[in-house]
Amino acid sequence: MLKLHGFSVSNYTNMVKQCLLEKGVEFEQLHARPSQEDDFLAMSPMGKIPCLETAEGFLVETSAILDYLEEVHPKPPMYPSQAFTRAKAREIIRVSELYIELVARRHLGAAFFGRERSEKAYTEVRPQVEKGLRAFKQLANFSPYVMGGEFGNADIVVYHVFRLASQILKRVYDWDIVTEIPGLAAHIAAMDERDATKRVIADHEEAMVALMTQLKTAN
Repeated sequence: MLKLHGFSVSNYTNMVKQCLLEKGVEFEQLHARPSQEDDFLAMSPMGKIPCLETAEGFLVETSAILDYLEEVHPKPPMYPSQAFTRAKAREIIRVSELYIELVARRHLGAAFFGRERSEKAYTEVRPQVEKGLRAFKQLANFSPYVMGGEFGNADIVVYHVFRLASQILKRVYDWDIVTEIPGLAAHIAAMDERDATKRVIADHEEAMVALMTQLKTAN
C-alpha cells in the first residue's frame, strides 16, 4: 500500500491526497511535517512534504508524484489524452504554482500566524500576482473544467492553489483574486461538492485547528 507522508495543513499534501482519492487508490496517510532530521531527509532529500512511499522507494515533489500516480494508476486519467493538451495542463499547473501561490506565500506568516508583515513583500507581491493572474486567465478554459471538458490534476492543483492564495491575499490586501478570473468562482464551487474535496478539506480544517491550538499553547 502507498504511504503518503504529509501534513493536512499543507496544500501540496492535499493535492496528492485528492488525486489518490479521485483515482480510488488505497493509501495510508502518515503525519509528517517538513523536517531537517536525518531520518526524514533519508526519505525526502530537501526535508519537504509531501513524500510518497512506494514499494520501490520514496518520491518527493508534488508534480513528480502526480505524474507517477498517472503512470501506475492510469484509470481514471487525470491528464488529457493528447500530448499537446497534456503539456498545456502541466503548463497551467506550473503557472498557478509559481506565479500565484508561491508569490502569495510570502505573506503566509503574516496572514495566518501573527508574524509582522514585510513591507518589501507588501510592495512586491501584488503586482507579481497580477502578472500571474493575467497569464492564468489567458491559459484557463473553465468549460467547465480548467482544461475544458475533462476533469484532472489541473483542476486539483488550481483549486488548492487558489484556496490558499485567495485567503492570504484577502487578509493582506482585502483583495479577492477569485473575481479576477471569469469562471473560477463556479469552478471552486463545483470542486467543493466533490466527495474527495470534502474529505480533504475536512481533514485540512481539523489539522488547522490542531496547529493553531498548538501554537497558542506554545506561546
